[in-house]
Amino acid sequence: MVNVFHPGSNQEGEDRMALSGVITLALALAAGAGDRLLLCRPNVGGDAGLARGDAVVEAARKTGRFLDYGVVCVDPAESARAARRVGLDHAVSATAEGRSEGSRYVLVLADAATEAERARQSLEVAPGADPVAPLRASLGRLLETLPREPGPDRAHVAAWAAAGAGAAAVVAGVVLAGQARDAADRARSAPDLGAWVKARDDWQRKRTASGVLLGVGGAAVAAGLTWRFAF
Repeated sequence: MVNVFHPGSNQEGEDRMALSGVITLALALAAGAGDRLLLCRPNVGGDAGLARGDAVVEAARKTGRFLDYGVVCVDPAESARAARRVGLDHAVSATAEGRSEGSRYVLVLADAATEAERARQSLEVAPGADPVAPLRASLGRLLETLPREPGPDRAHVAAWAAAGAGAAAVVAGVVLAGQARDAADRARSAPDLGAWVKARDDWQRKRTASGVLLGVGGAAVAAGLTWRFAF
């Protein structure tokens, strides 16, 4: 009996590297989407323990859009000047007031160039409740008021690029699966051992590459569509 399995070529690794390069490019496009904003530490009033000023920084970190200034800004105009000094277009200042009936937060978005207030969000958080999620939602609403860059949203472009790369990989996987079947047919009808080994090796390479492309491509399509429509 002849063993039909042996360490084959580097085809699987090459396919993974090619698809990975396309998806990495898509992620790079998304990484540049949107400007970064300066975040001042909040002015804390009332009971500092109830105010949970650190929750503002934690919520901002989860958005991936803010750079922590590390110090308090006394008002929106000061936050705007701080942003302008470091070359940013916008800044957010905040207040956090700790009270027995709950924490109160005010977030103010200011334009660095004019020092004018662009938008603000106020929210109350019940005693004992985690303020991070509602603060993150309020910061998101502030971000929605920023002027949009001309042209298509780069995050959307990147999501479609990832899905498109995945679709292309799936198509290539289907093609290779058909070629693998042809190679299997050639092996079955081989007139001699040399022809059988050659066809068997071709079948094995293409079957492996097809499986990789179908699996990784399907995952990339799902990730791209989820990225586009869920975030």
